[in-house]
Amino acid sequence: MGNNKKIKLFSFKQFIKEFVAKKQLQSLFSKKSDISLTKPEPVQVNCHEDALKLIPEAAAIIDQRGTLLYLNPQAEKLLGRQLRSVLGRQYESVFQFLSSHTKRPFQDLVGIATSNASDSSKECLLKVGKTVFFPIKLNVLFLRAVEGDESDAHYLLVMRNITELKALESKLTDLESFDGLTRLYNRKTFDASVKQLIENSHKHNAKHVLAYFSIDRFQMMNDTFGHAGGDSLIKSVGDILNSYIRNGLDIIGRTGGNQFAVVFCESKVSYAIVQIKKILEEVEHYKFKSRGENYSVTLSAGFVIVDGRSTSSTRVISEANLACNLAANRGGNNVCAYQAESQDIKKLEGNAEWVMVIKKALQEGHFKMFAQPIHPLLEYDYQKPFYHYELLLRLFDEEGKPISPEEFISAAEYYSMMPTLDRWVVRDSLKQLSKVPKQEPMPVFAINLSGQSLNDPNFLSYVQNEVKESRVIPEMLCFEITEQVAVDDLSLVNKFIESLKSIGVKFSLDDFGTGVSSFGYLKSLNVDYLKIDGSFVKNIANDEVARAMVQSINQVGHTMKLKVIAEYVENAHILELLREMGVDYGQGYHIAKPAPLDGILGNHLHAQKQSEAIQIK
Repeated sequence: MGNNKKIKLFSFKQFIKEFVAKKQLQSLFSKKSDISLTKPEPVQVNCHEDALKLIPEAAAIIDQRGTLLYLNPQAEKLLGRQLRSVLGRQYESVFQFLSSHTKRPFQDLVGIATSNASDSSKECLLKVGKTVFFPIKLNVLFLRAVEGDESDAHYLLVMRNITELKALESKLTDLESFDGLTRLYNRKTFDASVKQLIENSHKHNAKHVLAYFSIDRFQMMNDTFGHAGGDSLIKSVGDILNSYIRNGLDIIGRTGGNQFAVVFCESKVSYAIVQIKKILEEVEHYKFKSRGENYSVTLSAGFVIVDGRSTSSTRVISEANLACNLAANRGGNNVCAYQAESQDIKKLEGNAEWVMVIKKALQEGHFKMFAQPIHPLLEYDYQKPFYHYELLLRLFDEEGKPISPEEFISAAEYYSMMPTLDRWVVRDSLKQLSKVPKQEPMPVFAINLSGQSLNDPNFLSYVQNEVKESRVIPEMLCFEITEQVAVDDLSLVNKFIESLKSIGVKFSLDDFGTGVSSFGYLKSLNVDYLKIDGSFVKNIANDEVARAMVQSINQVGHTMKLKVIAEYVENAHILELLREMGVDYGQGYHIAKPAPLDGILGNHLHAQKQSEAIQIK
């Protein structure tokens, strides 16, 4: 089409209205797929330019020859060009669509709209001029004019700038794989890598050496240097360890606060021992400088052989950690091998002692359920009584003294006893919750589930039977999915979620932001709540990075229509910052400490009786 020809713009007002309505009904992140327009059959359209202004994104119309017929104001802004300056030109002289993978221009743009594909939506790069590139979501829609030559097909190009979305996805993807301080693999990624090595060992009889390192007397040094100095020390030690890694072969990760792990892949034990000793020597000679003074630093190390006899990544990492602890107990700056028959190792493992303690506690009733409120942060709702809780398992010794959850949970995980504990928690919790009648607001109780239980194919039927027999109102229940690192079968987890959601049970994804819960899981699991890990929340008052991460995760959660919960609300300042960000719920000692579940249920039953008495009057 030449520049002299009078150009008649399309009016497809009804079509545009339907398009806008579809966008309003679909969230930015669908649980199953991204937004896309269902490709319509060619439609008859009237001529009305204003209809295009209803589209919230950039829109352009081209004819079959690629001539630009129209840009809406959003497209003018996106391209930095006015309609009058580009009217009648070939669109490729103004902007191009490039493949995100090959960076080459699309060869047949209109073919996207005329193909038999059910989805006319494409992610690609928009090139404006010679140097400006940014990612977009492109929809190509086939149209034809009512007036004039009906055989002259026209195409609507709808362009959504997804630069911020891609940056956020990249940030979260990076977060789920790498430790933010050292840039080494985080625990989740390291565990997954070790799991693959074990599978490789089973198939090909390969052998590897997994070494575990910890900074000696770190707590004392951290108290001396302060948190900033402690972080600097961790980063420095991580850099030293990383310098001994063979690129593309060995694996390294930060597995704890002051702990690291390295796998010397396809290596003899003698080679690994030499490398471990070199690392310890270099760290010993390294002088860490803080506040103008030099400090000596040492490491403890332990190692274990990974081969066809290794059973799980959790176990081999725990074994290397035990050997490292043994080296630390012997004075530090030392290396020990894991030997199952070693009396010192058995002493650290507690042998089968914890198994007996847990079994005895289950038999004699030493476990007890506690609950901690998860409370709305919106100021008006914050003044109301508690109605949402997380259930917490507590263990007491024979004298009634509490035992740290970290101790017995860690032992239960090591000895694969979590399914047994989770079954007890589900049964006991439902037994107590069955006393609560339907009321307004309906209280919600979140029950934690381990990865070991989620991977148990019989656990779903157990929960379904317990819910049915207890006659607990399903809407009162919420299961928190934890320990994502241990979840091997996503389809099994999805079946678990969908089966229970069908009767009204809710789900929460725990520890988001640490790498334990991945962005991929977040998009594929149909959960109701997103819980931000407390390690970020507790630092938002004085750490800009932590604050930015909480804001980003909150944004992602709300974009997906999830309710966001922040852990570790320890003071009024943190609460106020979370409230300003728009976080929905908070949990922490500033709001309320955990308390026995039976007492909390007693409060709800008392409140219900008072409400019924008032209604009778």
